[in-house]
Amino acid sequence: MPEKPKRIHLLGDGRHEEAVAAAGITPGHLIALNSDGKVVVHPTSGGYAETAFALEDALQGRTIDKAYVADEVVSYVLAEGGDVVYAWLNVGENVAIGDLLSSNGDGTLEKVSGAEIPLAIALETLNLSDSEHAPERIRVRTL
Repeated sequence: MPEKPKRIHLLGDGRHEEAVAAAGITPGHLIALNSDGKVVVHPTSGGYAETAFALEDALQGRTIDKAYVADEVVSYVLAEGGDVVYAWLNVGENVAIGDLLSSNGDGTLEKVSGAEIPLAIALETLNLSDSEHAPERIRVRTL
């Protein structure tokens, strides 16, 4: 198994931006702007989303494991098609390399199983179907 990355945006030219958090956000979460111009975890399961992922706050010396709290400035990437991101996979998912992924509606990704809008493709196999698992990060390539 390859070493776990220490950053979220692993490959590509995506545009880096910042916005204030409306609530807690962890690096690797799929995020969206709300009507106040703040960012939240993407709220719509299977729905359309910009490929915007919260980044680690490296300028403050924080790692990918340090979450943002409400009213903190969140660094994020608007990933372009083909960018590689270390995103969160939802508990209960069992994905293989090449599986299409969509928003789970809570900042994590889920395997496309129907009419969900695909946002990324899995670049590694990860089985979180056992109830003992918590969400884990997975390398994905954005579409």
